[in-house]
Amino acid sequence: MKLSIQICSLETVREIDLSSYSGVVTIENSNIEDPFRIEYELPEQLVLRFDDISATMDDYVEPQKLHIEKALSFADKVGNGTLLIHCHAGISRSSAIALAIITKDLGAGRELEAVEILKKINPNARPNKSLILMTDDILGREMMLYKTVFNMMQLTTHSP
Repeated sequence: MKLSIQICSLETVREIDLSSYSGVVTIENSNIEDPFRIEYELPEQLVLRFDDISATMDDYVEPQKLHIEKALSFADKVGNGTLLIHCHAGISRSSAIALAIITKDLGAGRELEAVEILKKINPNARPNKSLILMTDDILGREMMLYKTVFNMMQLTTHSP
């Protein structure tokens, strides 16, 4: 894999030096009161705002295909650099977005390898179920990614 990916929580991203990263994907809750923004030109930051849910809930923003597509495009733009992906806890949404990027980068038929890479990057990963299902659709994997994730790790399917 050309792109190097790291995953962390919102708390961690606020404390670390970001100068070594080529890009940062920030995944925020829809009701965040103190959003994280990079104050310098570099690294470039993509901000996605949606909640860690897998079903419609009043006053929450569901994950959408557009969120995944924006992250995939941003990763393409970063190219061979280092990408930091974070959400509130660094477990569900960030892991699902990282897996989408890894899966696209590796190509069809390598879903098992993609999940194994994710587990090395983030042993605590519990990808958001909705995001994995949408990634399967976007990448045309005919449920192979979802089935692989389902068999190898826990998915997050609860409300926030």
